[in-house]
This record gives sequence, structure tokens and C-alpha cells, in this order.
Amino acid sequence: MTVFRVRMLASSLILLLVLASCSFSSPEATTPVPTAAPTAAVLEVPEGGTLSVRIDQDVGALHPWAPSSHAEEQMLRLLYRSLTRLDANLVPQPDIATSWTSDSSGRTLTMTLRTDVTWHDGTPLQAADAAWTLNMLRDISPTTTLLSDLHTYIADVQAPTSSTLVLKLNEAYAPLLAELSTPILPEHIFGSRPPEQLAGTDFWREAIGSGPFKFEERQPDQAISFVRNENDPDQVPFLDRVAFIVAPDTEIAIQAFRDGEVLAGEMPWNGVGVLSNTQDLEQSFNVGTYPENSFYFLALNTRRGHVFNDVRVRQALQLAIDQRTILEVAGNQALGIRSTHLPTTWAAPSTGGLGNGELAQAEDLLNQAGWILPEGGSVRASNGITLSVALYVRGDDQRRVEVAERIASAAHNIGIDLVVTPADFDSVIQSKLAPPFDFDAALMSWSNNRVSSGYASYAAYDPDDFPLFHSSQIYQGPADGRPGLRNFVGFNDSSYDNLSVAARALYDTDRRRELYHQTDAILAEKVPYIFLWANRVPVFVNTQVQSARGPLALNTPMWLDDLPYWYLTE
Repeated sequence: MTVFRVRMLASSLILLLVLASCSFSSPEATTPVPTAAPTAAVLEVPEGGTLSVRIDQDVGALHPWAPSSHAEEQMLRLLYRSLTRLDANLVPQPDIATSWTSDSSGRTLTMTLRTDVTWHDGTPLQAADAAWTLNMLRDISPTTTLLSDLHTYIADVQAPTSSTLVLKLNEAYAPLLAELSTPILPEHIFGSRPPEQLAGTDFWREAIGSGPFKFEERQPDQAISFVRNENDPDQVPFLDRVAFIVAPDTEIAIQAFRDGEVLAGEMPWNGVGVLSNTQDLEQSFNVGTYPENSFYFLALNTRRGHVFNDVRVRQALQLAIDQRTILEVAGNQALGIRSTHLPTTWAAPSTGGLGNGELAQAEDLLNQAGWILPEGGSVRASNGITLSVALYVRGDDQRRVEVAERIASAAHNIGIDLVVTPADFDSVIQSKLAPPFDFDAALMSWSNNRVSSGYASYAAYDPDDFPLFHSSQIYQGPADGRPGLRNFVGFNDSSYDNLSVAARALYDTDRRRELYHQTDAILAEKVPYIFLWANRVPVFVNTQVQSARGPLALNTPMWLDDLPYWYLTE
């Protein structure tokens, strides 16, 4: 039976406003003391019930610092707390840590921790748990960006008091703040085990967390359920339970949504039309989308000896492309982008529109570069060399091939002969992106993940694109044995280099955003990539589900994080 209770939300809302006003301080600064929030109205909401959430695959084993799916990330954030958390725009915010300061060098971070958080077994969560967790992760083999960064940039972690954590760094490194959103684990349960043993542990077996929900049970390939934490210091959830229902088949999932058996979840794009058309459905839905943390782009080889070494040729091609026609081919799920900083994330560009094909300006640039269209001809030439290059694209992805053909058509309009060359990625394209970098143009995608591999993830998200474009990430020759260098286009720009280095050393989000807007402007002008699109992920939530905080925020990968405030209506 659903019962009602009067929940005094005013004090909870004040705490949330206090936490939201805290931000990472500039060197030698302290976290500002927030002003008191106004008293909020008392809200009466129904308590109880189970929220059923559709997931497309089971989470067979739980790995707190290396989730293997977006669903696992969501479960981890319900089960555990972290020093920081990422908000709807992926800005790091306080969680266990309420405030922090850095010294003038940015290499000592001092964090003040909450004293009112307990583990689900009743044991107090203390700074020693955080210190042990970070030091343990530093000792695990660095197989991911997260683990590599913790190993590289953290020199030591100490807990001088039960509510104070001190991190000594080898250099100032702003992405660390997002990486501290990794779950903190209980030392009193796992502290006696060696790191490499923990690396192979399935944490479902001992799922003792500190978050707003507690693990209940897992039924393999069927469901994973959590019950509310009655001792949560911020907000005891209104819901009794949340159950993640494994429904990999799209048609079955759609029917479960239609019948009201599943109330929330993400769906493939082909389910959007069915569930959005509610005229004939007994259920209705709130719908949102967010961009996957992956994007598609045209990579242009800027090295000497290649036609796109001349920035005017790169600019001309970018001007010739009408991005709106690219989106038509890419489909309704495609969202146009203008940088690596995707829409809805905190560093995303705030101004400017999509390219719409400026042919006259593109032709002028090619003429200035010495590429002349011969009388009666259709392909430009310079000193007897025609402007004709291969455009490599994965042959196993028809959508990419069709986009490449649309780009080639746009290039043809200004006298560039882009020869669409479908090829196998593993045997052909991948070798082109390695020494000696024998390519001019390739339609590519990056799938970003700092914590695992195999899927696009926003866990520990940071907008730092230093690895893609900084000149230090260019292959330096046979003696360069560094693995995983990602600046395969050979982009080298001193202004970008200086700004990107400065941005990754600043702990102030607003100042970093300003620098990333400047680096985005440089990339838009110098065009090592022509940015194309990102795929959107649809989110559906039954209108029976409401939030005590107001409208559901569904246009973010963190759409489930406000779950403690959700409740079910009749």
C-alpha cells in the first residue's frame, strides 16, 4: 500500500544549496562560505513503491573503479559515495568532501570531509577510508586512464584526522577533481587484501556502500535490486526500492514500457518513435536525450608533404561542408557538434552555429593556396599536381560510407577530388594512423572512456583534449616508444599548446572553461579535425514518476542521480 508522509525538505534543500555553492579553489584560496538559503516550503509526497529501470545487459560482476556499462555506473552512484560527484553538466561538486583548498603550486590539495556519513553496516566513513582507497588504486596495474592518472600524478595521500584528507601531487592536475568521483570503499572490510586481489574481486559479493541505496539482490540475466538507505544523511529516498530489469531485446523492452512494467530507462533510437507517440498508449512518458561521450569527425593529416598541411586547404574543405546535410544522412539521433566538448557538458562552446556551406569563400582560399581550377576542368591543380586524395572510411559502417560520400560531393563543388575509400579498420585504416602516417583524410570517431574500455563513458569525465592535439603527443620517430599517442594528425600549434597546458593545471572550473573556449576557437580556425556529430541516447521515464525537486532532468547522462527525490504517483 502507498502511504503518505510529510517530508521536511527545507533543511535538505539548504544543505544542497550549501554544497552546490562550494567549488574547487584557486591556489592559495579557500572554499567560500555560502550564505544561508531561504526556507523552502514543506512538500507532501507519497512514499513507497518500486521504480523499474530497463537495462540492456546484466552487470555480471561489480567493479567500482572500472564499470563495464553505463548501467553499472548508475548502480555504483546509488550504492557508493565519492569525494566528489559530477552534476548534470559534469562539473565536479562536493560529495564526501565538503570543501578543498590547494597551495600556490597546485600540488597539495587539502580536503575537508563530512562526519555524518556511515557505511551501510553502520561503521562511520572516515578520511582513512578515502586515503586507503586512493592508495590502493595507485598500486593496481594502470590499465585505464583513471588508474594511470592516479599512479602518475598522486605522490601520496594521507588522512591526518578523521575528517581531513591531504593529497600530495607530482604536478597540478585539474582532471583529478573529476577522477575523485570514483567510489570510496570501506577499509575495514577490504583493507587487509592486496590491491591485485581486489582488482579481480566481484564487489556484488560484499556490496557495502555508503550511498542512498543498499544492494538487495541480483538475479543473473533478470534483475538487480536496491533498497533505500534509511540512514542516508542527505535524503532518505521516497522509493522503497529500485529494480534494474535486464531487457536486451528492443521489442520486448518497448512492450514493457507500453504496459507499465518498466517505468524508466534508456532505449535504442529505433524505439523513440513508438514510445513518443502516446496517442494509442495507456502510458505516457517524459523524454530526454543526451549525447554519447563519443563523436565523429574528419581527420586531416597536417604533416608536411600532405595537401592538408596548408591550413587554407583545410579551411576551404570545412567551409564547403554543409553540416546540416551531414546530419540528414547520419539520422535523427545525430547531434551536430563543433568541438570535442560535447553539448550539455560544462566546457561546451556557447556560441556559433553549424557550418552551412560557404562555397565562394572556400574557393577564394584554394585560389590563395595556389590550387587553381583549370579551364573546363573539375579538379584543381598546382604545379602539375591534381588536388585528389583518398578519404578512408570504415567499410563495415554504411552510415559512415554515406556521410563520406556526402563530404566528397561537397568537396567536388570546390574542385577537391576526395576519393571515398571504404576499408577494414583493423587491417588498413589503423595502419594508416601509425608511422609513417600514410593518409590525407579519414572519417573517424573517438569513443571516450577514462575508467574502462568497450563503451563510451562519462565516468570521471573531464574536457581535457591535450592528448589529441598537444604537440608533445606527436610521434617523434623510431626512438619514440611511447604507446597510445593520439595526435595522429600531427597538429602543432604553440597557442593551443600553451592554453591546454594552463587549463589542465587550473582547479577553477570557470577559468578552465574560458581557456577551453579559446582552444576551441583555435581548433575551429586551424582545422585539424572537421567535427561532424555525436549520437544521442534517448531516455524515457513514465509520467507516474515525479521528483520533489521539480521537473526531471533527463537531458544528461546523470539523469538517474536525483533518484532519492523521485516518487511514484497513482
